[in-house]
Amino acid sequence: MIVLLLVAVALATAPTAGAAAPWRVEVATHGGLSGRGAGAVKVRSNGDLEVVTPEGKRCEVRLERAALAKVEQSVQRARPERWRPRYFLPDNPTGCCDQVSTTLAVIRGQQGAEKQFVTGWYDESRQLAARDALGLYEAAMDLALAHQGCVAKAY
Repeated sequence: MIVLLLVAVALATAPTAGAAAPWRVEVATHGGLSGRGAGAVKVRSNGDLEVVTPEGKRCEVRLERAALAKVEQSVQRARPERWRPRYFLPDNPTGCCDQVSTTLAVIRGQQGAEKQFVTGWYDESRQLAARDALGLYEAAMDLALAHQGCVAKAY
């Protein structure tokens, strides 16, 4: 009887095969003509979205599942362990002059057992970046653009 109870508890607390580990995607930009970049965004697997506009306006919103789907699919397709730390042209490794610098981070797993992957590029070296990194960047920035006017976190 105790063995059956222990097995039942183990099965009830074991993660399901389809359960995905939590993740978050962070995009930050800086530089460019204004020096402020093109904004920033953080997207979490639970639907929390934080947007920072190029003007520095910060807001948060809770996304519906459908709105999160494109980023979620991009996270699943991404192979960040293959990304370079930074993509740049050999004759301009610092992104001179007045280019926007983009940094993309994918963090997978729970706090304490997180795995972080970071890559980046400048405007002129964007075409060198991994396709899955660019797809993830575009999905996250599309959400940022769609929610620049968010007012408050809605639950």
